[in-house]
Amino acid sequence: MQKIFLIDLFVSGGPVMIPIMLCSVIGLAILIERIRFYYRNQNNGAALMKKVKFALITRNFVDAMKLCREENTPLSNVMAAGIDHLDLNKEDLLDVMRAEAMIQMKKYEKHLGILGTIASITPLLGLTGTVTGMISSFSVISTIGIGDPTALAGGISEALYTTAAGLMIGIPSLIAHNWCESKSLEFTEQVEIYSLELANQVTTMEVGLEKAAA
Repeated sequence: MQKIFLIDLFVSGGPVMIPIMLCSVIGLAILIERIRFYYRNQNNGAALMKKVKFALITRNFVDAMKLCREENTPLSNVMAAGIDHLDLNKEDLLDVMRAEAMIQMKKYEKHLGILGTIASITPLLGLTGTVTGMISSFSVISTIGIGDPTALAGGISEALYTTAAGLMIGIPSLIAHNWCESKSLEFTEQVEIYSLELANQVTTMEVGLEKAAA
């Protein structure tokens, strides 16, 4: 029964329903892919940083790098870039990690442009269906008048169905897009916090060595 309703909804919506349904399929595929990505790269920066700092304090630089490589997340890759350049001063070390963060950020922003476009255009496609449906209704009126309500039903239903479909796809797409952007912002904040923490750790180690040498 539900399948019959959906097919009837698609047919009654007219040709504009085709791009709307296509947008829904693409948007759903992107959302599923993004959820899988975020699940694989969950927030565990604090635990990783604790292990890395301990390895650095004990001078186990190879172990520190190994921890990051085994983690193999965008954040751990940023930390690995920093560990690979511990001979640099604090500002240059931060620049190296920020440059790596820009590369890793692309993984967080993947397909977000498409998802944002879907959120923007599906309500407009629904509005387009509304306009074409009303044009169809007025064409019927100009041909046979307003004496037969069933003749007008096709155009009016087309207008209402496409509007509803556009909103039903556009609103969830906008929510999904904003949620994905919040994940990207969270990653950026983590990079700033842990990059500075790593740079400060290295600076502290250098100062300790200088005092020991003196």
